[in-house]
Amino acid sequence: MNNLFMAIKSILSILLLIACTNVSAQNNGNISGTLLDAMSSEKMISVTITVLDRQTNTIVKKALTDTAGIFTINNLPEGLFVLKADYLGYRPFVKDSIAITASNGNINLGKIEMKISEKNTLQEVVIASTKSNDKISIGTKKFAVEQSLVSKGGTATDLLQNIPTVTIDGSGNISLRGSSKVNILIDGKPSLIGGGDITQVLRSLPASSVESIELITNPSSKYEAAGDAGIINIILKKNKKSGFNGTANVFAGTRNNDNGGVGLSFENSKVNLYTNYDFHRSNVWSNGHQDILYLNPADNIVYANEIFPSTTITNAHNIKAGIDYYVTPKSLLSFSGGFNSTKLNRNESLSIQQYNGDKALLQRVNSINLMNKNGTAFNANIDFVKTFNKPKEELVFSIGYAHGNGNELQNYTSYIANINNPVNTLDTTIFHPVNDYNNSYYNVQADYTLPIGTGTLSAGYRTQVRLDNRNQTAYSFNAGTRNYDEYWPYSAYFHSNNQIHALYISYQGEVKRFSYQIGVRGEAANLKGNVAGYDLNNNPLNTPVQVINNRLYPSVTLSEKLGNNQQLQLSYTRRVIRPTPRNYSPIPDISDPVNYDVGNPNIQPEDVHAFELGYQKNWNKINFTSSLYYRITNDFVTHVELPPVNGIITTTAENIPHAYTGGLEVISRFNLVKAWNFTANVNVYENKTDGLPAYGITKSSGLSWNANITNNFTIARSISLQIRGDYQAPNVTAQDNNRANFGVDAGAKINLLHNKATLTINGRDIFATRKWAFLREGNGILLDFERKTTGARAGISFTYNFGGAIFKKKSIEHSAEHQEN
Repeated sequence: MNNLFMAIKSILSILLLIACTNVSAQNNGNISGTLLDAMSSEKMISVTITVLDRQTNTIVKKALTDTAGIFTINNLPEGLFVLKADYLGYRPFVKDSIAITASNGNINLGKIEMKISEKNTLQEVVIASTKSNDKISIGTKKFAVEQSLVSKGGTATDLLQNIPTVTIDGSGNISLRGSSKVNILIDGKPSLIGGGDITQVLRSLPASSVESIELITNPSSKYEAAGDAGIINIILKKNKKSGFNGTANVFAGTRNNDNGGVGLSFENSKVNLYTNYDFHRSNVWSNGHQDILYLNPADNIVYANEIFPSTTITNAHNIKAGIDYYVTPKSLLSFSGGFNSTKLNRNESLSIQQYNGDKALLQRVNSINLMNKNGTAFNANIDFVKTFNKPKEELVFSIGYAHGNGNELQNYTSYIANINNPVNTLDTTIFHPVNDYNNSYYNVQADYTLPIGTGTLSAGYRTQVRLDNRNQTAYSFNAGTRNYDEYWPYSAYFHSNNQIHALYISYQGEVKRFSYQIGVRGEAANLKGNVAGYDLNNNPLNTPVQVINNRLYPSVTLSEKLGNNQQLQLSYTRRVIRPTPRNYSPIPDISDPVNYDVGNPNIQPEDVHAFELGYQKNWNKINFTSSLYYRITNDFVTHVELPPVNGIITTTAENIPHAYTGGLEVISRFNLVKAWNFTANVNVYENKTDGLPAYGITKSSGLSWNANITNNFTIARSISLQIRGDYQAPNVTAQDNNRANFGVDAGAKINLLHNKATLTINGRDIFATRKWAFLREGNGILLDFERKTTGARAGISFTYNFGGAIFKKKSIEHSAEHQEN
């Protein structure tokens, strides 16, 4: 009897276990996949995924793709389902008859390519401006700039001003998360336009030539280690569309600011040809003043007041062309090149009033300062991409060369009136500096990616070599001989050879909802240079410069998907800020007659440790991304002012032992109603720096914040409006107390000619409030500075698109899995 009871109990236990297993299995199915843009292969974020019961056509579950374009729908019962992916401006993707059974409950659809809707693209994407192509994730943010109405007709500088977390002061200095030491690249490489002066580079690039802008705040070991706040990569247009296509645009703005351009492309199943030409003419007016109090005057001059209105006219031509050739279905060979020609003319009127302690006028200086600058730069690149049958296995090889050269002619004519010294006298001086430069840049890079197990191993090598030559010859006018005599103390020649050789390796893996990326990059950097010049007694002087910087740069990123479209990410990277050859050169920059800038051959590179904790949450109509960040910088480089000599203030660079920056950044995109969407950004941060007693600099700290908001409105079916505002609160650096700055821009667009053309009207800084102002104290000087710069206040642009798809678009095969899906 006991045996029978035990047998019945065992059978019931087994049946109960089977039943429980079946019940559990009935709701244990899942469907997953990755959504990509069919044209660009970029990951698609926040795409709506809907699973429907095939028999009843009722909705079973919904989800959104995450920042990697991945979706996973869990806890599905057994049955037959239909999966649908919807995204505005794209053709809906439908996968029918997906069967979930007890034996096959995990369905992976692999990579799914979504195609832009030819029927609705212009109506929904171009006309209404409701679709955003921005890709915002915790560590990387990519902003498509075609919807930036307020930047139409402007430059790359205007585009950057519209990017969340990026700020630009009145002198064109760019900051990311409160730091101006961000690494700015053009198509992933440094530019030699204007001798590599990034301010001139950006002002020479029309906004119409830019495709998108990437922000990478904590780059992995694959990227070069330069830049404390990360990398800003400006991607130029490539016009990669199937068939023959073209775009033409013209812009006319106030103050004679004009530009125009044309882009052409042809692509079939074997080859893609493209070319772009842009012309940009800017007429920028600037005015400012600085009031100086000499705390420890060496003579009778105690106060000085300076006013410096100026006009700068820039004419820039940009050409880019290339060809992509599909050697085999898995091999792509690309050739590309670019050319830039820039002419700059500046006319400045400088007025200086100098007073004694009783504020009695001692001397008046009126100066006419003229500068003519001409430069050209070109680049050539070869890229080869090889993919394999194994998914995600890829080899990329690149080689590039760039060269730039130019000259700068300056002429300063000063009229000096000495008041009661002992009688009124008038002197005239003419100073004529001449600068010429040439730079060359070489880049060789190889990257290999290999899937191993459930992860991916990446390794690569890169060599960068930059050669810089700069010659400055200064002349002063001899009234007796009526000739120009060379002024030896300001004449010098500087040559440098800067090489960086790098190797990196990283591994990226995933365990359920947890993913990680661990890597290390080794960089051997060696800068050698020599300065040949003269001392104050006209004796020859040679100064060698050598800076060796060999370091390992580890990077770690840990990420956890929390469910409900939430993600948490923690990262650490080690970074470096290497001063440019210009920062090392002791040749004084005398382009400003009363404010000289001189390099320091003894400064050391900065060593940066960057930490970031990010959180992201996606709702149906809201994308929320936040990051806590903290940076520790050793050997922080700051610019300090030396004691004035004959009324001239000289600025040089020095290392401060430590600096610290911490902050909170929030970016959120809202699509609350069909006719209105907006993106808002707030960045709150604190800077702390050690003191530098030798230059009268004490420890400093200051809390600051900046914010911006971009609103997009759909007024009618073919009319859209954009309004943008930004604010930078006061902030403190080592020597400066920067004042607040804010501005408002607006633009409107209407589509014409059956959506083939657009007419845009915009206004920048429409209330004329943007300015650069600070109070500086150090080394016996109290300086109150302010400058306002004005380009085109308003403008109108017209864009026309022509051509169409007449061939099937070709894309490189990444794997057999890619083709099947």
